[in-house]
Amino acid sequence: MKKYFLYVLLVFLFFAGKSQAQNENALTRDEVASIKKKLVAVLDAIGQAPKGYVKEDEDFGLPTECYKNSSTGLYQPVYSSARVKFGGGAGKLQKSEKEWQQDYQKKIAEAQAKGDMETMMKLVQEMQKRAGESQAKMIEANKEPIDVTVTLNSGANQTIDPDAVVFEKAGVIALRFKQDETQEKIRIGVYFDPATLKDTKQLSKIELMMPDIKNKTSVVNAMVEFSGPAAEVEQWVKGIATAKILSQIDARSK
Repeated sequence: MKKYFLYVLLVFLFFAGKSQAQNENALTRDEVASIKKKLVAVLDAIGQAPKGYVKEDEDFGLPTECYKNSSTGLYQPVYSSARVKFGGGAGKLQKSEKEWQQDYQKKIAEAQAKGDMETMMKLVQEMQKRAGESQAKMIEANKEPIDVTVTLNSGANQTIDPDAVVFEKAGVIALRFKQDETQEKIRIGVYFDPATLKDTKQLSKIELMMPDIKNKTSVVNAMVEFSGPAAEVEQWVKGIATAKILSQIDARSK
C-alpha cells in the first residue's frame, strides 16, 4: 500500500512540475497583445497600397508561448507574423453587383405585375446600362494581387546578390527575387536589424541573429515581404517608412 501511495505521489509531482513548466512558458493575453501591436505598427509603416488596390484579407500568426534557457534564465525571441492580401476589390464589387441586380429584378417584376410597361422598359434599359458599366469596373477590379507578409524574430538567412539590391541603409536592406521568367511578378524582401545590418555594404549575406533576451516580447529583427506585379511592388517598397519599422525593434540589452 505504501508503495502504491508513493507511486501516486511521484506521478502527481511529475505532472505538477510539468504543468508549472508549461505555465512559465505561456504568454499572457497582454503579452500577445503587445506583440500584435508591433505587427500592426509595421503594417501601418508600409504605407498605402498602390492606386486601385484595397485590403481584401488579413491574418495574424500570434504566439502563445515562449522558451526559456534554464542555464541563463533568458528567453528565446518569439516568432510572430501577419499576412495581408491586397487586390482590386473584385469580391466586394461582385457582392454589390448581385445586390443591385436583385433590386432591379424586383422593381421590374413589380412594374410587370401592375402592367406598367413604360416603367418596366425604363428599368430594363437602366439595368442594361449599369451592367455595361459594371463589367468595365469588374475588369479593373480583377488585378493581380499583392501579398504582404510581416515576420518578427524570423532569423532569416539570405545570400546578397549585388544586382538584386533594391535599396539599403543603416539597419535595412531590400532584395529583389524573380517570381517568373517574364519578370512581370517579383518578390521583394525587406530586412530590418539595427545590429546585424548596421553596415550592409560590407555584407555578402543576411544573417539575422536571434540572441536570448530578458523580455518575452522583445523584437530583435523584422522582415517585410512583398509579392505581386513588378511595377506596383517595387514602387510601393521604395516608399515604406523604414525608420518607423526600425523603431519597433528593441535594443539587444540582456
